[in-house]
Amino acid sequence: MNILRLLTIADLFTIGNLCSGLLAIFLATQERYGLSAALIAVAVVFDTLDGKIAGWLHQQHDFGKQLDSLADLVSFAVAPAYLYFSLSPQNWFIIASLLFFAACGMLRLARYNISQSKGFEGIPITVNGVVFPTLYLLSLFAASSLNYWPIIFVLMGILMVSSIRVNRLL
Repeated sequence: MNILRLLTIADLFTIGNLCSGLLAIFLATQERYGLSAALIAVAVVFDTLDGKIAGWLHQQHDFGKQLDSLADLVSFAVAPAYLYFSLSPQNWFIIASLLFFAACGMLRLARYNISQSKGFEGIPITVNGVVFPTLYLLSLFAASSLNYWPIIFVLMGILMVSSIRVNRLL
């Protein structure tokens, strides 16, 4: 099957989400943390737009749903985890919390992809695209707040895989 025939206009925004997440990782590697955090937030914009555009243009399809989840895993699990990994000294708890968080993000997305429900079960992974850039901004004024990120990663991981029912906001 020709991959180009599967792509829709909405999927281009999903690719924008993925590219934002990857660029966030690349920039964290170069110690450009502010830009990295900003690109995680930009990924939220692309993620919101891809769903809206798919709905408006009646382009919702299973391929797009899979693309969206793969992009979300990079932008809202791997990129925030890598940003923190780059910002902080590592120890076993930090590394374990980041691994736990990323695994919970993956599990949350897999559950969502097989769900038939209209709402969400567990906190949407996209919330991390707001939480961690906001925490980064806070760390600029209160550097000690970085010490609490591992706990927040664990908490967000638990909330993503929880059975809490969440309605769609947008």
